[in-house]
Amino acid sequence: MKPAIVLQLVIVSSCLASAAAAAEQACGYSSAGWNAPNGAAVFSAGSGPIGDVLNAVGEFRTHSMLSHGPGRWVTHATMKQPRENSWPEVCSTPIVSNDLLDGYPGLAQVNQGGIYRFLYGSGGSGPAALTYQVGNAKRAASIGETIWWEVPYYAERSIIDGGVEIPRLSVRGDRVHYSFFQYRNTEGTPTGEPAWNNGMVCSSFLAYAHHLDGQGAIPPYTYSHTKLASAANALHGGVMDSCENSLGFWGSIGTSIVCLSDVCEKAANQVANCMASHACDTSSGSLWRGVRDDPKAVAVSISPDRIGGWNGHPWGTQAGATVWSADTNHNVQWNSGGNVYGCWY
Repeated sequence: MKPAIVLQLVIVSSCLASAAAAAEQACGYSSAGWNAPNGAAVFSAGSGPIGDVLNAVGEFRTHSMLSHGPGRWVTHATMKQPRENSWPEVCSTPIVSNDLLDGYPGLAQVNQGGIYRFLYGSGGSGPAALTYQVGNAKRAASIGETIWWEVPYYAERSIIDGGVEIPRLSVRGDRVHYSFFQYRNTEGTPTGEPAWNNGMVCSSFLAYAHHLDGQGAIPPYTYSHTKLASAANALHGGVMDSCENSLGFWGSIGTSIVCLSDVCEKAANQVANCMASHACDTSSGSLWRGVRDDPKAVAVSISPDRIGGWNGHPWGTQAGATVWSADTNHNVQWNSGGNVYGCWY
């Protein structure tokens, strides 16, 4: 793929895709490549658990990515659908806890086929919005080049199609997982400090890339307790609704097994606990509600809107603004090159 620092690869051969993961359409074709320039921050807005959280605090963009040029590769942090636990654990802890704690693939690079499949799934309408921002073109391109050429990576393969390369970047000497807790606390990751599980989310990665290239530190934003409580309720409610109605990210949980307890309530508790306190292995409702009801509890995080400079976040030349925030929205168009096959995990 690229002549950079390739790290020793260790593959866990038992990595198998669940039926739910296959339904996410991990692999497929893009009819053309996108037009986002090298170093552009690309933003999408859509539904799902992160959308529930960010919409609840008055923000719009739900995912952010780093483009390496029109028709070229993309670096982003994300996770596939977690697996359902086996019997009888599913009735007490519905979701495989490690899948929530260390989201896979985490920080990785995918080609245009992979990112198109990530955004549009099996051919649906895709995100509600898909835009990019550049700002200072020279500085943005420098960020793209730094991540592309200077960050080591593990040359891994898709767990769905072993013929497809999906490099997973190495930060602080290890793979970077997707961590729900980053929406509660970025743990210093935007300036290179180690998170508890070496985790990031899409927006904390872009802040890290901005800092790594010498473009300045992006300070996390402190969300008030009122906003934290609203986000926690929205996340729990969203997981419950998806599970009970067999929809979206959590829709398959418990559909094949009869439990005497409310498996959807437990799944919602488990996800909310993971984001609120990094406790991804318990379905007790008291943990996340304890955070929600503590008037001193706040969230200190970086969102896609903060990266782009929207909805009250710094922009342009303001202190704490990103390179990309000086720009307005440009619509992503799929108009460069031909068909590309790829996978996003």
